[in-house]
Amino acid sequence: MPAKEKTSPEQAVLSALRHPLRKELLRLYVKEGVILSPKELSDFTKQPLSAVGYHVRALADCGAVELVDTQQRRGAIEHFYEVTSLVDEVPWARAVLGLCPP
Repeated sequence: MPAKEKTSPEQAVLSALRHPLRKELLRLYVKEGVILSPKELSDFTKQPLSAVGYHVRALADCGAVELVDTQQRRGAIEHFYEVTSLVDEVPWARAVLGLCPP
């Protein structure tokens, strides 16, 4: 199996911004600066949990968010993620997300 190539921070942010829902979720993570689960984001954005969960995992795969906690909830496991420093590593990322500089 070939080794996974390491991507630049710019490429990782571009991957994160490739879908409008991912862009909205990343903006929420950066703006709020708190640990959020896909369930909480689904309630906030009024999007299906399956779609939000998929896109949060995509954000995690590109390094924009990271899993920090899990909790048992009614026979399921709720995953909690927080934003990484990736957005701040790319000078133009906050502007694209419509956020002020830190």
